[in-house]
Order: sequence, then C-alpha cells, then structure tokens
Amino acid sequence: MTDSGQQSRETWARKAAHHIVDGVLAPDQMALLREVARRPLWHMPNSSDKVRDLARHFYLENLHQPHPRDDDQPE
Repeated sequence: MTDSGQQSRETWARKAAHHIVDGVLAPDQMALLREVARRPLWHMPNSSDKVRDLARHFYLENLHQPHPRDDDQPE
C-alpha cells in the first residue's frame, strides 16, 4: 500500500472513531467509554507499545489544553 493510501486509511479511521466515540459519550457513560477504548487493544499487535504512545500523546496534549474533568484546573 502506498504512503498516501495508508495516510488516507488512518485519516478515515480517526474520523470514524471520533464519530463513534461522540455517539456513545455522555457524562454517565464513562465506563462504556473506557471499555470502548480497552477492547480494541486486545486485537492490536504490539498493543503495549501503542498504549505507551497514546499515554505520551495524552500527556503532551494535556500540556497544551487540560481536560475539563480534571481535578486541578489552572487558574
């Protein structure tokens, strides 16, 4: 597969995931969201590496913009 084809698939997958997660996300459905995030990792090769990469991504993103449900909000 070409690089542009792979990038196209990655973009499609990311957009599809946004729509799916937004569809199930509500304040009282945090357990469902955790399960939606956890289950695909069982099917992903090198999932430990992927989890570390995601954790690093979230850490870096949080440096730029804290999550609204975090306990310690900047003043």
